[in-house]
Amino acid sequence: MTKVTVTIEGDIDEVIGTLRGMAGRGDLEQPASETAALDDVRPEAVAHYETEDPAEAVAESDAESQGPIWNASYVHTFWRNLSDTARQAMIRVSRSPNHTQKRAQLMHTLQLSQRELSGSLSSQGHSLNRLKRRRGDVDLPRPLTYDKVSDAYVLDPNFAQALRETGLG
Repeated sequence: MTKVTVTIEGDIDEVIGTLRGMAGRGDLEQPASETAALDDVRPEAVAHYETEDPAEAVAESDAESQGPIWNASYVHTFWRNLSDTARQAMIRVSRSPNHTQKRAQLMHTLQLSQRELSGSLSSQGHSLNRLKRRRGDVDLPRPLTYDKVSDAYVLDPNFAQALRETGLG
């Protein structure tokens, strides 16, 4: 199920008019029950969108719901606490098409068993926890994840971009 949250900001009459227009009822008389429901609108829940294009508003809303994304500063802090093998794995996957590499290929390239590879990648969790403590509880996505369906490792695209920007990869 798709969920879209739209926030409308302005004078109460403008908000009601906009809601009616969105519902296709712009020319209808406003029922008393609709007015009562709109009186419960909380100003602190209002986000700021300055766009007329609903598609842009949805894209902005999706971006905000994702939370913080990887940037060069986060990558530097995260990178310092990774094992060397985890770093090598991330660099290899970042250089692969679509930042995806089959597990067997990565194991072969790094000359590791499945257990050794997954064990070295566990340093991601430790490094993420340290990053959260040092940077004010930021909740970043795990940079390198394993996709069971495709039997491949996938690097977060924002992480890959930040890794390139830092010159670490």
